[in-house]
Amino acid sequence: MDVGLVGAQACGKTTLFELLSSTHGAFLSPDKANTATVDVPDERVDQLSALFKPPKITYAKITFTDINHLSPGDRENNNQALGHLKLMDALAVVVNGFGPGRNGAGMKAELEFCLSEMIFSDLEQVERKLQRLQKSKPATIAGRPEAEVFQELADTLGAGKRLAGLNYPADLFKELQSYSFLTLKPLFVVINLSEEQGLKGPQGLDDFLADISAQGLAGVRVFAKLEKDLQELPPEERASFAAEYQLPLDGKNLFIQQAYATAGFMSFLTAGDTEVRAWTVRQGCPIREAAGVIHKDLMNFFVRAEVIHYQKLLECGSEHEAVKRGWMRSEKKEYALQDGDVVHILASK
Repeated sequence: MDVGLVGAQACGKTTLFELLSSTHGAFLSPDKANTATVDVPDERVDQLSALFKPPKITYAKITFTDINHLSPGDRENNNQALGHLKLMDALAVVVNGFGPGRNGAGMKAELEFCLSEMIFSDLEQVERKLQRLQKSKPATIAGRPEAEVFQELADTLGAGKRLAGLNYPADLFKELQSYSFLTLKPLFVVINLSEEQGLKGPQGLDDFLADISAQGLAGVRVFAKLEKDLQELPPEERASFAAEYQLPLDGKNLFIQQAYATAGFMSFLTAGDTEVRAWTVRQGCPIREAAGVIHKDLMNFFVRAEVIHYQKLLECGSEHEAVKRGWMRSEKKEYALQDGDVVHILASK
């Protein structure tokens, strides 16, 4: 899964990137981006590994992309920076909740600025498309005149609204995915706080969170600088600092969990004596399609899948005991995977 970070100057976006990726970010120009791929922490993998004791353990992967900050009035460079996010699965808008005099109104203005830059970027793309359509033969998209649809997109963006709010049928939204519009992407908000303020944050934070919730956006509180400074410490020392500051200091895990939820992804697991592994798929993914994530032949020659939720498997203590208790289910290709399912695919080849 790929997650892009968006933010205005001095929001702490690159510090958050360093926390998430355990790296040290470099200066970013509009034509460059920092990218890092890391393991997704998953206690289910850890627990199953303790049970099976395999020589190989593989976590799911997540990729973070940090772009140059967005600047008011610098549309050209902003568009260039935002171009790095076209292929992301989800976007996280980082807002400054730690600076002197910060309040809910300031965070709201900062968020609206970032969203407006994405709206303008999409609008320019739609307007170029409309110009091309004037010179081409009439065509359709999901059964509707293409020019009509793109004029609706232009009107929506011109009114300062994201395309995600359009009431279009699923097949039309699916067709529009190929254009990689930023305002169609799943999005959540990261409020970057300081330890001096604590979880309460600056004045007006609760109102800000209520406002973004009304827009259908989730908010995550992160103490990026403090957590980055502490991430090199042993776990027991980090716990001691967390107790001292009376803060959870779990922003990295909260960010990843919210990214998965926002993008509509989940993990299923494979477990055995040779390897325990987490695999990332869309929520509700059919088991046959998920088998193709493991290996294409498992999808092409799929017969059935043996499935048990990881908690049930841990309770049994072994696959043999799970079968004995009748907890290991046989599922057909249409079965919609659940987060945390442990699967074994049976194929004819």
